[in-house]
Amino acid sequence: MESKLFSYKAEGIVLEPLNDQLKVSPVFDRKELIEKIKEMLKIDGFKPDEHSLQFKIEEGQLFVQGLAVKQQENRSIGFMNR
Repeated sequence: MESKLFSYKAEGIVLEPLNDQLKVSPVFDRKELIEKIKEMLKIDGFKPDEHSLQFKIEEGQLFVQGLAVKQQENRSIGFMNR
């Protein structure tokens, strides 16, 4: 099975200081982010493996990273009647 890694920069989801000890992000819809990733990867025939997704913060910016796998074409087995 063909696979590749991806890293998606979630624009606008950046940590902001709440107080001296805590930074928080704006509210976001995790499923909506995953749908955007699915649409982008679908162009090349891939889909994200949702079990591999990791949410990472680098320099205050949210990234979604994971493994994308090649979508397999559905195969059917036909039977002939005589």
